[in-house]
Amino acid sequence: MKYGIVFILLTSLAFISPAHSEVDIFGYYENTFQTDYSSETEENLFDASKLRLDFNSGGGEYELLFQGNVNFIHRHGALSRDVRPYLPENIVREIDSLGLPVEYSFPTQRIYLDNAFLTWRKGKFRVRAGKQQLSWGPAYSFNPTDLFHKKDMLDPTYEKEGVTAFRADYYWGIGGQATAIIAPGEDLQSSGYALRLTTHLNCIGYDLAITLHSVPDSTSLQKIDSEDGGTEYLPCSQLRHATGIEFSGELLGMGFWSEGNYNFMESEEDFVRAVSGLDYTLINGTYLMFELIYNGRAELEAPYPLENWLANLYFGEPVGALYGMAGIRHDLTDLLSGSIYGFGGLDGGFVLNPRLDYSLAQNADLSVFGGFTFGDSESQFSPGLYSIILRANVYF
Repeated sequence: MKYGIVFILLTSLAFISPAHSEVDIFGYYENTFQTDYSSETEENLFDASKLRLDFNSGGGEYELLFQGNVNFIHRHGALSRDVRPYLPENIVREIDSLGLPVEYSFPTQRIYLDNAFLTWRKGKFRVRAGKQQLSWGPAYSFNPTDLFHKKDMLDPTYEKEGVTAFRADYYWGIGGQATAIIAPGEDLQSSGYALRLTTHLNCIGYDLAITLHSVPDSTSLQKIDSEDGGTEYLPCSQLRHATGIEFSGELLGMGFWSEGNYNFMESEEDFVRAVSGLDYTLINGTYLMFELIYNGRAELEAPYPLENWLANLYFGEPVGALYGMAGIRHDLTDLLSGSIYGFGGLDGGFVLNPRLDYSLAQNADLSVFGGFTFGDSESQFSPGLYSIILRANVYF
């Protein structure tokens, strides 16, 4: 059924009459090869092929514009993994004693509408409806003011799946923008809502934004004792209201940004999350960056509870309360750039994230990056894990 729907969509778009509208079709093919190794297991190989097809229609003299893309993903190699080698020993013992599942599985194939939305523009107004990007926040590694998307710490700039929403924007002056978002759920109560007001403060040269969210949240786990005497950890579904602030500009000749929010939770304690960062480019073009991340939802010191580790595995939630990131990037040649980022916490754990990006041709790129963890065995970055990723893209 899904293959038939996709075929009809592609065929219809390909044969739309130019007299009515012009459709641009483009995209890329991507192959990702990954190998993971830990001191307790042999290497795990993982290979995936991805084809992305983008469609644009309208624009120019048209006030109504359609944009979207379909992703075709096929995975080869290991499709399930035991999560225990990626966890501290005390957490593994607790998982085994409770009899919790330890296998994490990936679907062999996935075909899905990644983004698909209509945009209507008129003067200073813009309205957008459909599956779309709702990313907010100036920080690089983690965005507390973005409650619709999650970042991969080792690959934070990689594209994210869109969110089905209705969005309205109004623009004014220099940097002035008001945004209202509704992300429909099964009913009004389970829908997500967000407001964002941003402006440029010319007197100090800073961009400032205030954000408000009201969203259904299931990114934490609660411990449930089952009738047969066992234990389960189930998603804690609750309402989450958040008030946030963002600002970015220049401080003492360096780029400076900060964002954070206060989260009012229905079923758990309220908490604060915040990120602040600095960057600077040297005369030789070397780029330096530093960020400090605070996550008030977690504990400051290890050992961290099982709930934190499971929420990290299932939802990408940070394990610890405080860690920093430092990075350096430099263009080695006109076609090759290298970077290395390091993440570390007060608990004695840290992870290195080296990366090389090479432009093979005008329409082809190659990236090699990975993650290597070191330090204390109970830290938020459990040591002895080594991952290398090779990604090739060809654009058309």
